[in-house]
Amino acid sequence: MNQTLQATLDMVRAISRAATMKTHRGFTDFLADRIVQATTQPSLLSMVERLAALLNTELQYVGGKSIAAFMQYVNAEDSLAVLNWLRDYPRVVAMVVMQKGEEIYGECIKDLEISSDTTDKGIALPAAPCNVKITMTCLSPLAHGADTKAGNATIFRRMQILSTTGQILSLPFYAGNAFRGQMRDLLADHFLQSLGLLPRRDDPPCHLWFFHVLYAGGALEENSKQAKALSKKLGSSGASRTEGVHEFRNMIPPVSVLGTALGNRVLSGRVNVCDFRPQCVEWATGDIPVGNLFEWTYLTRREDHENHEEGKNASMIANTECLKPGTILTGGIDISAHATDIERACVWRGLELLRDAGYIGAENRRGLGQVEIEVENAPNSILYEEYLSDNRGKILTYLEEIGAVYASGELTFGSNNAA
Repeated sequence: MNQTLQATLDMVRAISRAATMKTHRGFTDFLADRIVQATTQPSLLSMVERLAALLNTELQYVGGKSIAAFMQYVNAEDSLAVLNWLRDYPRVVAMVVMQKGEEIYGECIKDLEISSDTTDKGIALPAAPCNVKITMTCLSPLAHGADTKAGNATIFRRMQILSTTGQILSLPFYAGNAFRGQMRDLLADHFLQSLGLLPRRDDPPCHLWFFHVLYAGGALEENSKQAKALSKKLGSSGASRTEGVHEFRNMIPPVSVLGTALGNRVLSGRVNVCDFRPQCVEWATGDIPVGNLFEWTYLTRREDHENHEEGKNASMIANTECLKPGTILTGGIDISAHATDIERACVWRGLELLRDAGYIGAENRRGLGQVEIEVENAPNSILYEEYLSDNRGKILTYLEEIGAVYASGELTFGSNNAA
């Protein structure tokens, strides 16, 4: 068997046996989640240290022989290959190291072999250039969760790519769709405010279907009478009324820029948003190894209720993997050649709003995701502001006609949900 792998498994087994962390579910599943978290570290040594902390293991109870054997191989040529194997098979590792008998454990690992894998992993192919380059510098830890979790921990979002040497790399990124969604929300708030409407999420100053159009990109199933009335302007049953579509785009630039769904009709947007890649060696955008970009941030909900049972605490402890402050992400947007001058100015206004807000990602209420955003060659958005100001009455009239906002006299302030 590969000696580095055996020494590492023995160490994981020893740490697991000495763990004092309590759990209400099966310890093997619990351990697998902790291995997922620990193996995000850049080296075997830091992985083991992280695992011991996650399991609340007191190191004096870990066998000295296991530690000595592990330390012999922690910097071996195949140590990175072993770490990658643990990343790929955390649940197998948990099942193996949790075997009760030494004989059974030995049978499980005796035939395990991992190649030294000293092959150059290569780097990512360069991203295609964007019309508008955007650079974001993290001023606080940045959280951007993946689709799966590891127990109470959230792993940063990653994508698998083929490198220049044909190897598979799993690299972090900030999704362009998330950036687009945050710009959509800010432009929607700004649009309603420019029309003199109060942009409240709990009590919106518009009908629900239009709220979804502005903030969520619409809904594929919309049967309200207002949406049906709109389909008469835009066309239905596969037919399009060109003049109606153009009028809709002209009256509601944020929706035209970012696109939406209107019943069974999809109105395409005018911008494509690229994913944002942190500057690192593996993305071929910097000199820092990707493993050095991460840290773990603990998120704890304090127990405010003082009458809990003695010895029990209902505080919720969670943690999330974040990009460190100082990390630089690069990406951008491509603007369609069909975009009008007003729509282009609307894009710039959206970028200005994001820059001024200064936050992206998750857990902003905890201070995470504070960023400095720089946009290359961004022109002034004054043309869009002037358009909304000069055409405010016309736009409101149009929105009333299509049943997007409440008709005059139908809505009073503080009663946004009036029928």
